[in-house]
Amino acid sequence: MNMLMLIAFAIYLSILLVIGYAAYMRSRNAADFALGGRSSGPWVTAIAAHASDMSGWLFMGFPAMIYATGTLQIWTAISLTFFMYLNWKIVAPRIRVLSEKYNAMTLSTFFEKHFGDTNGLLRVTSALFCLYFFTIYISANLITLGLLFESAFGLSYTLGICIGALVVFYVLLGGFLSISWIDFFQGLFLLAAIIFVPSYALYMLPATAQGILPSIRDFASIKQISLNIFPQLNKHDLYIVLGEVIWGLGYFGQPHIITKFMGIRDVTTIKKAQWIGLSWQAITLTAAVLVGFVGMLYFPNGLAKNEFIFIYLVQQLLPTFVAGLVLCAILATAINVMGAQVLVSASVLSEDLFRPFFKKLTDKAIVLISRLSVIGICALSLLIAYHNHNIGIFALVKYAWTGLGCTFGPLMLASVCGVRTSVQGAFYCILAGGIAAALWPLLNTPIPAMIPGFLGGFAAIFLMLKTNKQEVS
Repeated sequence: MNMLMLIAFAIYLSILLVIGYAAYMRSRNAADFALGGRSSGPWVTAIAAHASDMSGWLFMGFPAMIYATGTLQIWTAISLTFFMYLNWKIVAPRIRVLSEKYNAMTLSTFFEKHFGDTNGLLRVTSALFCLYFFTIYISANLITLGLLFESAFGLSYTLGICIGALVVFYVLLGGFLSISWIDFFQGLFLLAAIIFVPSYALYMLPATAQGILPSIRDFASIKQISLNIFPQLNKHDLYIVLGEVIWGLGYFGQPHIITKFMGIRDVTTIKKAQWIGLSWQAITLTAAVLVGFVGMLYFPNGLAKNEFIFIYLVQQLLPTFVAGLVLCAILATAINVMGAQVLVSASVLSEDLFRPFFKKLTDKAIVLISRLSVIGICALSLLIAYHNHNIGIFALVKYAWTGLGCTFGPLMLASVCGVRTSVQGAFYCILAGGIAAALWPLLNTPIPAMIPGFLGGFAAIFLMLKTNKQEVS
């Protein structure tokens, strides 16, 4: 274990704990814990919303895909930026107003009140799907942290994921406020790190007779990967691009991002937050692509683990202490996403599954249940991460992302766009989207699960609308 690198990590984690404690001092009730009292400004909301989206795949999974498979993966970045723009434009202002109108602090409660569900069907169904996919998502980020500690410190993978699980306990301190402020701090930090590393790597690149572009072309030729951003007219390339283009559609159903919209102080500042966030996202994704290309120059003979490409670059180029600080950016991405998702999961358990059935619970009891829920969720995610060491981070993230997007995306769009379906229509929408996303990968087809998931959700809504009209007539 390298002591200088360990000191760097300890300093970084200490900063996070200070921020978490400051947020704890401002969290007085359940509303503060779940949504921070709807007090976040545009800068914090923007950076927190986007940083809580960029998990460990930003530094590990995404650059590895560019390095190993070529430039068709750039369509992922294009898709994410475009659909996040639509999310800000369509969902953000409407959900901010409607969630305050209903006094809803979770998506489950929002759907229940918006569609007039009086028997808890929507609340319980959406809460269960939310917990299922979030647990898998959190485990993917624990795997990221396990691999990081394994590579950087030489620790065992098991000890690494345990340390990763302990890190997210700062959620116990301040809830939404601690998550938002830590996301803001880490968002700026990881932005600096992901710009600095490939830029410095290019600066330090030894002069070669070939030059940069010819070297990248040689690498692509040897590895038989494409450097063309536009697909060839064959099934393989078209399916790849389809899967990447459709990826961003999942933004409409991500509870950990949508709750950031719900917590902004003033709906009039959303446009400002939108452009701050989209600028941050475009820069970070572009830099992540550059990491993949720089890896082609530094590691022309291939890597034992492609997902370690950023870590290998940092360890090769930077002094140990500086390398430790920079690698904290990977820690930042995993913590951002895990923290936001653990918080939403804890709020779902306390607000959607406990409070309605135990109506005499005080705010203090609800906050305690939320904090205890953090421990339970982390423990279950830890178990999943322990038994899935060899599953790719990208694959797990994609499964969970797709599941959340298909479960909640169609109904969220219907809600904010004024489509007033019945409770049954909303229920079947959630059920169709969630089940399709959960089971579709078992068919082993190249068609992305996002397509049947979204189509199934919308079909359920419109079939129920048609049925209700026929019954009325």
